[in-house]
Amino acid sequence: MVLTAHRGLCVYCGRADSYSLDHEQPVSAEGHDIWWNFMPACKACNLWKNGRSSRIWVRDMDLHHRWPSVFPGRAMKPEVYAGISARVERTQREIQDPDRRDWFRHHYGTESKPRNKVELLRRLKSCAQDLKEYAQIPWKTPALEDYGRDVCTRRMCCGFRHDDSDFTLVFLNTDERDELERRARQEGLHAGDLLGKIARQYLARSKTPRKAA
Repeated sequence: MVLTAHRGLCVYCGRADSYSLDHEQPVSAEGHDIWWNFMPACKACNLWKNGRSSRIWVRDMDLHHRWPSVFPGRAMKPEVYAGISARVERTQREIQDPDRRDWFRHHYGTESKPRNKVELLRRLKSCAQDLKEYAQIPWKTPALEDYGRDVCTRRMCCGFRHDDSDFTLVFLNTDERDELERRARQEGLHAGDLLGKIARQYLARSKTPRKAA
């Protein structure tokens, strides 16, 4: 959930892919080891930040930029570090969005923890690809009625839970099924919704006018 925030980019440099979780408020400075204190970061920035909050890190880089002989350190371009605070605030709001958090929990929360970094990166790549295929942000799309159960109710991805949904056997090969799902996502629909839309259009065209008695 965290690593896909900020478009999957490091919140600090804003350029590299985020493959590591950084504590925005360091644990050593009473920061919590919990999801809302995590930021998506690249490994280089995570190591560079080195146990500081982003506010302190930006201050240190600004001091180095102004007086490098007095405050030695590694340099970052001012136009990059000047935007860190704003990027962190935006990303915190994104991560703390309850609809977004619930969507990730419903769709990915039952998976076991990755056993190693290779598995983590594989899952991250798969998740990013899934999100890329949606024409709209799924947790911002219309939801179904509240069923009183802790499940996803977004019609785009979980429309099969709708009361009006029914199972109709459709013979499609793997490529055709993948293409159906891709086109449904482009229209912001669940594949079942798209099939229903096509079926209703066909039925409407095939209706014959009733003869007058």
